[in-house]
Amino acid sequence: MSEFVKRIVLATGGTGGHVFPAQALGRELVAQGYEVFIFSDSRGHLYNDVSFLKVKIPASHFKGSMGQKIKGGIKLIGGVGAALYHLRRLKPRAVIGFGGYASFPTMMAAATLRFPTIVHQADAYFGRVNHFLAPFVTRIATSFPHVENIPTSCQNKVSFTGLPVRPDIKTEPYTSSEKNEPFHILVTGGSQGAKIFGEVIPKAVSLLDPILQKRLHISQQCRSEYIEMTETLYEKTAANVELASFLDHMGERYKRAHLVISRAGASSVVEAALVGRPSLFIPYPYAMDDHQFYNAQQVVNVQGGWVMREKEFTSNALAIYLSELMTSPWKLMQAAANIQAIAVPDASLRLAHLVKLIAV
Repeated sequence: MSEFVKRIVLATGGTGGHVFPAQALGRELVAQGYEVFIFSDSRGHLYNDVSFLKVKIPASHFKGSMGQKIKGGIKLIGGVGAALYHLRRLKPRAVIGFGGYASFPTMMAAATLRFPTIVHQADAYFGRVNHFLAPFVTRIATSFPHVENIPTSCQNKVSFTGLPVRPDIKTEPYTSSEKNEPFHILVTGGSQGAKIFGEVIPKAVSLLDPILQKRLHISQQCRSEYIEMTETLYEKTAANVELASFLDHMGERYKRAHLVISRAGASSVVEAALVGRPSLFIPYPYAMDDHQFYNAQQVVNVQGGWVMREKEFTSNALAIYLSELMTSPWKLMQAAANIQAIAVPDASLRLAHLVKLIAV
């Protein structure tokens, strides 16, 4: 392959929270004339985007029994070997990692070969893979201005770029829902824990005054195996409800929303901030290092929304929140303005600029 091609490798974990920001940066780099390769495991390549060339890298975590850990270690070594081969072949100008264990073999290989490298930290708590890689990489990019647990010795590498998001997510004016007007709620469950949303939210709606129930228009992400259960619970209410295992046209859905109820993955927090929609976050309690709680606190700190621990997320508690917010539109208007304080609309451009600074 020609060494004169402007070629960038993006290494990403296998979930949407890792892949989507990588794709957003990739689109910006392609627009600037770069050839972009995405290195990930088989999960990551399920998120199809024909704009990029894809390379499958074996990867595994170190969970489970000793036997599973040994098997994972062997797979990891194989992944590093595969990444070394492909990086030598491609000779990229830089390698950018987006976290997750599937990114580790590529980033370790890139550091070994002394390619310029960046790790992007999506969450407000520095992840374990990135923490291990931090001493070996060229730069560290962050989604939030303050990130916990970055090694002191690596602070001089940090640049706040924001988190690249999907192109249909953009700032939208917030229009309040006044008395007797429709009130739109967008509920995104994330890849984990949607079941509790399907149980708690319909029951909370059933506790509201019937007049408030009739105002509600709810678009709710719900795992397919829980849709029937959730529909049955909503049938006891007067709310207008749409349930789907996958919600498309998210830009339009955010635009209509007066309130977002969501897990607190980095993409969920950043998208709500960018659009400017007040949010109630329920952090996934089993997230590594409780990083979703740290993400939600970014919004709470600027009074752009609220956070409830899952153990506090009961139908009675949520009904109190909903009743107060639906009858106090000024609170939502203020929160909508405040949440945009942590938004970075040009995150893809900022991160692309950092890539260009280190690319050889």
